[in-house]
Amino acid sequence: METRPRLIVLSGPACSGKTTLGERLAPLLGAPHLQMDATRARLMPDSSHTRQDRRIAYRAMAFAAELLLGRGQPVILDAQYGRAEDRREVEETAARVAAPLYLVECRIALPLAVRRFAERGPDAVRLDLTEERVLADARAFPYSGRGLLIDTAAQSMEQSLAAIVGYLESGVPLRAREWSGAQ
Repeated sequence: METRPRLIVLSGPACSGKTTLGERLAPLLGAPHLQMDATRARLMPDSSHTRQDRRIAYRAMAFAAELLLGRGQPVILDAQYGRAEDRREVEETAARVAAPLYLVECRIALPLAVRRFAERGPDAVRLDLTEERVLADARAFPYSGRGLLIDTAAQSMEQSLAAIVGYLESGVPLRAREWSGAQ
């Protein structure tokens, strides 16, 4: 696949497959994969996992993406992006460097989200993630209906990756404020 500056966002609730997709997509696109929990842990190893800590990680990811995009590099951002303010920051980042923004929203069935969480075992990075939180996130995630929706329970990893590559090759990115205004 051709390497060019574009911002690809993997959004969705906890345990929906964002990170797994990002890890597999990154080498296909020659793109850095910036993951929110890893960013937060690296910046603030003793983080209390508050909203403020997450905001710092989201801002750091946006800043890194802007620098990479400005140098002609594609970038994959991987985080929930459930809040309009976080979505708006991503849109503004893409706009500042005139990079197209592609959104992939990952949907997950409740039983599979719980099973994935249980299979992970203890997580030193996401200490605040509990089965209850996984269920609440999966039930209440504010999908925008924009971009590409991937049902990670219904599609295999290969099918999901093929759908994402097809979406990127379509050349139809989000329009300005299309994502943050879709609440």
